[in-house]
Amino acid sequence: MSKTSQLYRRLDEWMRNLSRVEFASLAGLTSTVAVLIVGALFGGELVTVQAVTMGLTIAVVYYLFNPNEQE
Repeated sequence: MSKTSQLYRRLDEWMRNLSRVEFASLAGLTSTVAVLIVGALFGGELVTVQAVTMGLTIAVVYYLFNPNEQE
């Protein structure tokens, strides 16, 4: 097994073992940082507001619908 596959499997297992709140928080934080970086690169207005709004929205949606839940 390649190191990339091994790393992916370990990360996937770690993410699946997070609680609902932890998973939603991590998804929200990740999207906030991503929007901040893209906004800084392209120089938009109100980037901070957009990033925080996107992060909160993603966190709430992921918490409500729990995509990490195994059936």
